[in-house]
Amino acid sequence: MIFNVSKGFKNRLQLLTKRRPRSECNTTVAAMGCIYMGHTIPSPDGIMPEDYIMDILDSEEGRSYLQFIVPGARYNPWNDSKCIAWATNKAVGKQVCRVEKLTMDKMKAHIYRGGAVGIGGGFVKRKGTSGHFVCVVGVQENGDLIIDDPYGNFLNYYRDQNGNDLTIPLKQFIKLTFGRSKKKTMQIYLK
Repeated sequence: MIFNVSKGFKNRLQLLTKRRPRSECNTTVAAMGCIYMGHTIPSPDGIMPEDYIMDILDSEEGRSYLQFIVPGARYNPWNDSKCIAWATNKAVGKQVCRVEKLTMDKMKAHIYRGGAVGIGGGFVKRKGTSGHFVCVVGVQENGDLIIDDPYGNFLNYYRDQNGNDLTIPLKQFIKLTFGRSKKKTMQIYLK
């Protein structure tokens, strides 16, 4: 049985955002995760949910939160999963996202229970285990994963140029996300 929590939803594309189109894969995945789980992000008029989450992250409060959880951090809050979860929960007004370090089996179990997962990996460069976030939305019968990619068609390999419901072989997904690690930090989206 194929399982896909994003069935019937249109993919959200980071290049359509207004704040940082080339850097909003993380907030676009957060918006996907919320929407797929049935949550509304009550953003101000005319502001995309992705941009609203970015505004929270790029605020003085967002930068202070990053320094609170990672004192001395020299990177931006939108590059930290805990900050993304904090800003997403703040935007929605309740806990809809948490950050966990999970094994592949535990991640799949969350998806089978109807959840979505935001995860970073070397998807754009096809190497390494970081650099771009995607939303894991399903599992194929053979165990391969189904992702929604906010950048579109990240490998120029799949038929759907909009990055919606892309199947990625499990072996390739593990190489690009977990690498040799048994666990990976990810954003868990809840109903």
